[in-house]
Amino acid sequence: MNNIDVYLRHVIKGTYLRKREREAWIEEMQSHLKDSVKYYRVTGLSDEQAHQRAITSFGTPKELRQQIVRETFMMPPRWFMVAAVLCLLSLGVALFTNMRFDDVVVSTGNPYHWEFIHNYKVVTWLHHYFPLNPARWAALGIMCFMMIFTRKQTDRLAVLVSWIPCCVALLPSNISLTSIIGSQRVIFSAFPIIQSVNIASIYEFVMLILFGALLYLWTDNRVISLTPWLISMTLTTYAFVWRTVQSTLWKWTQNPIFWGQAPVSWGDIWNTFSSLLVHFIGAVLVLHICRHISAKFIRRVKVVV
Repeated sequence: MNNIDVYLRHVIKGTYLRKREREAWIEEMQSHLKDSVKYYRVTGLSDEQAHQRAITSFGTPKELRQQIVRETFMMPPRWFMVAAVLCLLSLGVALFTNMRFDDVVVSTGNPYHWEFIHNYKVVTWLHHYFPLNPARWAALGIMCFMMIFTRKQTDRLAVLVSWIPCCVALLPSNISLTSIIGSQRVIFSAFPIIQSVNIASIYEFVMLILFGALLYLWTDNRVISLTPWLISMTLTTYAFVWRTVQSTLWKWTQNPIFWGQAPVSWGDIWNTFSSLLVHFIGAVLVLHICRHISAKFIRRVKVVV
């Protein structure tokens, strides 16, 4: 490995580029550097001096890295990652505040005899002023993370509208709707969460498949077409994980602030796993559809040419 290869590795490091993009940038920069080396050799410099002069005149790795990131992403991807982490932390704050606010110790069946647990000022403040819908924070976090894989304006717009199939999940968690059989059902997050996959949810998965294919037709970006699936899978998972954590903490500590969630059963685990499995199968179908669309488009272009 010569000095130019080491230099280019430092330039590309931390740019969040895909493999093909890295190879394309390296190939282009190598071409320019080789031309510079030939030029400095003609001026009488030795091979080592020509390489060093070409690297020095080309620019520092930091300057080139910033230029590559600016031309590819328009803004550094690390800010998208920071935003995603902040959304994840906000999700935890929302879940904890919803659990902790107005807690009671249930000692009897009569609510008048329940003992209220004192709310800390920070919990009260968060309850009044902080957005406490966990589904919104979960969806926003995934959208911020997927911004790392965007390359053009249409990619970013596609990410911003990718929550549409899960719009029911973004309603406040205390809204209840009357189901077909007349009983009350609470809409808390996205597609089946700790519920068995039934015929009704299959239609929702089909809608996700079609929406993912439409995003690919719009953006020509397979990763972006998976954004609705990642949002739905996150909304399916986080509630189960939080319920498991809360019930486990209650079992271990017997602290009343963790009371309120039934222990997770094997049925809950199976229902969550089966839902995620169907999500995974649907995502694979979306990728297969995208590959088929790409192949058909390429054949059509060859025919035209």
